[in-house]
Amino acid sequence: MYITYRNGSGNQVDGGIWQYACMDLQLGLAARVSHEGHTFFSTAVDGDRKYLYGVDYYNGEVVKSPIKKSKVVNIKVVDELKGKGIDPIKQTESHPTFVCVTPQNKILVTDMGGDEVILYDQGENGALIKDEECSFKVKDGSGPRKVVYSSRGHHAYMINEISSMINVYKINDGKYELIQEQLSYKEDECKHENTPTDIILSENGKYLFVSNKGDDTVVVFAVSEDGTIKRIDCMETDAGPIAMLIFKDRWLVVASKQSGTIESFEIREGERNGVLYETHSAFSLHQPVCMEKGAENQSVVMNMFN
Repeated sequence: MYITYRNGSGNQVDGGIWQYACMDLQLGLAARVSHEGHTFFSTAVDGDRKYLYGVDYYNGEVVKSPIKKSKVVNIKVVDELKGKGIDPIKQTESHPTFVCVTPQNKILVTDMGGDEVILYDQGENGALIKDEECSFKVKDGSGPRKVVYSSRGHHAYMINEISSMINVYKINDGKYELIQEQLSYKEDECKHENTPTDIILSENGKYLFVSNKGDDTVVVFAVSEDGTIKRIDCMETDAGPIAMLIFKDRWLVVASKQSGTIESFEIREGERNGVLYETHSAFSLHQPVCMEKGAENQSVVMNMFN
């Protein structure tokens, strides 16, 4: 398991990426790498498990770390993004927010500051080569934040932090065709500035869930055969929902940073009154920001700001 740490001290060896070995009842620190005190927002391991890639939101960098003998060994910058957008606060320069390996085995990076989704091919020694043909820009002022894929890899769903839009793409020969745009919340019902924070598909692919900070909701969309989505339910959450997990297509777990809580909802199919139902099960935790499933698909590992 890889956890990114915020540099809270300003020290050059603080921050970075920590690697843990997952054991039955505890985590064991296996390796730790840092790069000039930088903080990384997201990481992904390539299909061959030879390289770990990460994105540095504050410095607009994409980095790699070789994995040798099952341990990360150092960090090297492989691309420096130079984008910018029209938003005077969030888009004065590139701000990569997310990295993943696509179903087509490319490395994808979302650049919120540059309104761009960048796709890379892997080169020799883990180098990243930008795929100019498949990379694409989004509408000005969108702020792409995160992407998830359908189980067969034919469709991609992306949330945009600034515009609060969900973009639905059909993928043909590695190229992304925009087929739908859908607002993640109802503007006339929200009294605060909204930011979509997380997006997740149910394991059976029937539902798409999006969390909204500001509106403080989880919105449920039904996924059609053609990949398009339709809003079918909405559930209020505690203040500042930021991350979600689904367990066995029955339980949706939501972490809310502002309120400092973890709460669960039951997913029910075939009900007349919606898909999400309250369980009234929640507990307090200081500023949770990220979750990951444990080996048994029953436990949750939290990543918190200190």
